[in-house]
Amino acid sequence: MTYYRDEIRGFVRRRLGDLTSPFKWSDEQINQWINDAIADYSIHFPLVKTQTISCSDDDRKYDLEDDFVEVLSIEYPTGEDPPVYLKHRLRTHPGFWSQEGFYDVLKHRDFEDPDELIISTKPSTGESIEVIYQAHHVFLDDDDTDKMTVPERHLELIVLFARMAAYQELASTESSDPNPESKLSGTLELNSFKAERAYRKQLDEFKAAGSESGQVKWSMDDYDRVY
Repeated sequence: MTYYRDEIRGFVRRRLGDLTSPFKWSDEQINQWINDAIADYSIHFPLVKTQTISCSDDDRKYDLEDDFVEVLSIEYPTGEDPPVYLKHRLRTHPGFWSQEGFYDVLKHRDFEDPDELIISTKPSTGESIEVIYQAHHVFLDDDDTDKMTVPERHLELIVLFARMAAYQELASTESSDPNPESKLSGTLELNSFKAERAYRKQLDEFKAAGSESGQVKWSMDDYDRVY
């Protein structure tokens, strides 16, 4: 099942016991926590997507999708049996441009300038490159149109993260102007700690159980460095 933002916000409110209007937490606050949760989730369980690139004669540089994070595999040229995959090698390697079968990614770290795929082989028009890559999960900016890409089985992580954020905000607000005659600050700090521990415990359990988006081990030669 795919959930929309208003449905997820309802799950969060139920977990917080915030079900009676006027609400303690605004929709804007909970919406932000949901997107913060998705951002954190994407670090541990990135979305796997595919981009197909049409080649041009002798063009060895191509824009990657805006949501590109890391390469999982690059098949080039596509349609071979068995498939042919490029190997990663830094473009500064002395043999990169003179040897076929390698790729590198030029990361611009700029939202206005997409990352680029560079291949060592000079392609021809009519050939194509298939890039399987890791991406961030989609942020939810509209109640009615944006669908969550986090799997339903991991929805609990989004709810637990939002609850943790709510408790942390309560504790932070109280500690900024504490009442010396009240034990509320200590109680809120304890609740915040317990909420974070519950989130981390659930995250560790899901990671231990495995995911479709696993960690990738790179095969590197003597000139390669992690980029």
